[in-house]
Amino acid sequence: MARKILAEFTVTPALAGKTGAAVLKEELKLSARQRQKVIRTGGLKVDGRVIHSNSRLKEGQLVQVSLPAEEQVKVKARPLPLEIIYEDDALLVVNKPAGVIVHHVKPNQNQVSLVEGAAYYLQQQGRVITPRPVHRLDRGTSGIVVFAKSAQIQQLLAEAWPEVTKIYLARVHGTVKQGGEITTPIKGKPARTKYTPIAAADGTTTLEVQIFTGRTHQIRIHLAQLGHPVVGDYLYNKKDDQSCRQRLALHCWKLCLNHPVTGESLQLIAPASDLDF
Repeated sequence: MARKILAEFTVTPALAGKTGAAVLKEELKLSARQRQKVIRTGGLKVDGRVIHSNSRLKEGQLVQVSLPAEEQVKVKARPLPLEIIYEDDALLVVNKPAGVIVHHVKPNQNQVSLVEGAAYYLQQQGRVITPRPVHRLDRGTSGIVVFAKSAQIQQLLAEAWPEVTKIYLARVHGTVKQGGEITTPIKGKPARTKYTPIAAADGTTTLEVQIFTGRTHQIRIHLAQLGHPVVGDYLYNKKDDQSCRQRLALHCWKLCLNHPVTGESLQLIAPASDLDF
């Protein structure tokens, strides 16, 4: 079976005495699932021989860490048109349309999820990869969704996610004349949302919204508490006319983060064409 080499190095004095398991976790930063798979499939070798994960390394030994080259895709691959914002060997970033779910949370959901669509796209490129969403958006929210192409990248991004700059666009009811911050806890947990008005028309205001925490429905809850609920938010604004079937006017517009592999600063932007922002 063909294997993908994750790392190959000579044991330095600093690594001598450490166990193979410790090196996989602390030095190579592999996820628990990856570490288990490396060990289970005989992917931890010293001087060409498979070793036990608790074996201690000696200075000068040649260590090779590998995984089976072909990964079994863990989600169904189904066609779904994707708007690709950015892609490289580690990341796939797409602009999710409103009304599309990121992944299935209930059994027997027939709607094609964004994860399934991403798996199909990668499969069409000849890549057998399980796309792993690093975050999620509500069904009604459009905008940026970042997929990691490996468990290791997903873990690195998840650890760095609190430091990522996350900016949304929201159209709300009423006129908001000046910006501010909302720090009302959500379900007993700290939550912080900053908002800035950028345009007003027809009894609504478009806001640029930055979140510093990631509570469920944070923007929708905080703006409703402010007295300016998001247009189309029938959950937190009972006065909206559901018969209009207007989409939720909330869009994940910009993410600024450091690339998990190269450290390069990335600014990801998703156009919000169907909201006229």
